[in-house]
Amino acid sequence: MSLSDDILSNLTGFSKAMYSTWFYYRPGRVLFDSGEGVSTTMDNFSFGIESIFLSHGHYDHIGGLPGILHARNSGRGDKEKPLQIFYPSGDSLIGALRDYTDRVCFRLSYKLIWNEVEPGQEISMRVGGKGVYCRAFQTQHTRTALTLGYSIIERRTKLRDEFSTHSKDRIRDLVVEYGRDHVMQRYDHTLLAYGGDSLTLDLKEVEGAEVVVHDATFLTEKDRDEPTHATSEEAIRLARDANVQCLVLHHVSSRYSADRILNTVASQVESIAPDLKVMVALGRSIQPARKRNSRKFLEQSSRV
Repeated sequence: MSLSDDILSNLTGFSKAMYSTWFYYRPGRVLFDSGEGVSTTMDNFSFGIESIFLSHGHYDHIGGLPGILHARNSGRGDKEKPLQIFYPSGDSLIGALRDYTDRVCFRLSYKLIWNEVEPGQEISMRVGGKGVYCRAFQTQHTRTALTLGYSIIERRTKLRDEFSTHSKDRIRDLVVEYGRDHVMQRYDHTLLAYGGDSLTLDLKEVEGAEVVVHDATFLTEKDRDEPTHATSEEAIRLARDANVQCLVLHHVSSRYSADRILNTVASQVESIAPDLKVMVALGRSIQPARKRNSRKFLEQSSRV
């Protein structure tokens, strides 16, 4: 199993444009956004969450947060385990939700920590005992508030290029004489990047990533009324140019049928990036883009 497949197998969630979006990455104990239904779906697994990263304050991304806070206070699990919430600095909608939860969840048995985040900020994480952190990056969604995406990044080391032809014995001698840093170099590798709702993400933020979860509200440019969301075609081009291993499209508009979504995306992948692995989040399932029913593909889906 490849690393991207392993990451994908540990990613669960729900995404339907306008209604609810959230994703849970189990190894990182991380919840990205917290739309409606997250607590009822996660059930007692909500006690595994250590950090919640909110991309922005729209209801479909934060509406399930009070339920999570309540469930962790009343369910069958570690009721004293602290929980951290990270959110874009100055987001007034999340600020209002924070005031609300402070009033209705005032007798929490655990420590709840709210953290305002700026682009470029790094947050330490505990994933498999390795040097892993989460980095926030700015996205383009609303005109009036800061919106963020988040990348889970692993710090790695590798042999410097100038020593690639040296024997193991010679490298060992160099380490003894000059130290490990003389022959090794550190670099960052993105395991999972989550973009929330946005236009096309900045290539440098997702370059070389194993898995990228990207907005694909619209299948085609002609369906987009305002510059606030991406198209599936734009996301596929970005993943190709950024050498992403696996692309997960989410937040797809409910104006499209499931068959039309999977068929259209499959055709786009064939023409743009045939070697790219592309999955589509349809409600609770994350499915591979593939042609399923050509007859339905030709039908025009009603607009919601």
